[in-house]
Amino acid sequence: MLTERRWPFGTSGVMFLMVVTCNAMGQIVPTAMELVQLPKFCYGKANVPNATGPEFNLPPQSDCGAGMNHYCTALIHLNRAKASGNKKKAVSELRQAEDSIRYTEEWMKPYPNCSLRDHVAASRAGVNALLTAYGAKPAGNK
Repeated sequence: MLTERRWPFGTSGVMFLMVVTCNAMGQIVPTAMELVQLPKFCYGKANVPNATGPEFNLPPQSDCGAGMNHYCTALIHLNRAKASGNKKKAVSELRQAEDSIRYTEEWMKPYPNCSLRDHVAASRAGVNALLTAYGAKPAGNK
């Protein structure tokens, strides 16, 4: 007797995982588990299927500057650092998050009303706290 095997998440779940984990043009791509830890406004950048509304995208450049495109990458590195059980790897991920946050902050300077300013500041504080906890000196804002 033959039995039918089904994917536990259905075909759409498998396609979702494939889209999320495939590397596009060398960019950092979150795994499915990393993606669910990101804020919704990063889903559009990660090409999540059907994430097309404004809530799934970063604010327009006119609101926060062109450098916001690095912010979701910073959050992925921050989450990877938190999940790492290896100090050296965690510090490396934190340094990458720190660089992307610094880039975002520089581009955000001329936009005092950026809707993500507090979010970015909280991420900066989180990176700095973790670097300090690991005995690494935060580079800080330049």
